[in-house]
Amino acid sequence: MDFVSTASFSGCETCESTGGFNPATGNLEITEIRRYGLYLSYLRLMRLRGRTDLSVESIAAETGMPCNQVEEDLMGQGLLLARQKAVHISPLMAALEQILGYYNETESFLVGAGKLGTSLLLKENLGQTSLKIVAAFDTDYRKFGSQIGSIRVMSPDKIIPLAARLRVSLGIIATPAGEASHVADLLAGAGMKAIWNFTSCVIDPDPGIFVEQTNPGQDIAAAYERIVYRLRNQPHCQFPDNNIRI
Repeated sequence: MDFVSTASFSGCETCESTGGFNPATGNLEITEIRRYGLYLSYLRLMRLRGRTDLSVESIAAETGMPCNQVEEDLMGQGLLLARQKAVHISPLMAALEQILGYYNETESFLVGAGKLGTSLLLKENLGQTSLKIVAAFDTDYRKFGSQIGSIRVMSPDKIIPLAARLRVSLGIIATPAGEASHVADLLAGAGMKAIWNFTSCVIDPDPGIFVEQTNPGQDIAAAYERIVYRLRNQPHCQFPDNNIRI
């Protein structure tokens, strides 16, 4: 679904700090899963476009949901205060992903289907781990549709929709160093919780996303263990201390 933000922030009240999310537990109804998935898709798109906060009205308008339904959903999960009119994107995304179960530590996406990416896809370097690469991407259109092992190479514009569907939280970068920063932004926009960087480029993604840097000759299995540990022990996301001022 393609969202175009038309909602205005004018007139919204100051967003109060919650001190952290406290999502409700329990099984979700199918209709709730669909609504939360729509909210999450819109938040991801807006973060990719550089937004840091949104009005509740814009979420309702662009997902086609009544505003009172959005408020009821978010307040019911402890993600919105009464009379709060705006939300921070990154922590709300993290909370929705947790509620929907988007924490998969055994599957990953790989970007970069060159020599290194091919060796990773063929398990030459990942054989000591339980990690499975479920999708591969490359910016070279000549590689689109080609197959490496059992994995077909796709265009990077497929990353966001596939990440939402497969609930993958780890992205591997095996591109030339000059492409790594842009790829990291794409993976962050797709909702990745961790980035495993096999390039020499130092990347600095959004807060809440951690990077495991692995250089040639380093222990792959030990690096993956660190990734799993950090994914399993990520603290609840908190709002920044400063309020959103509209």
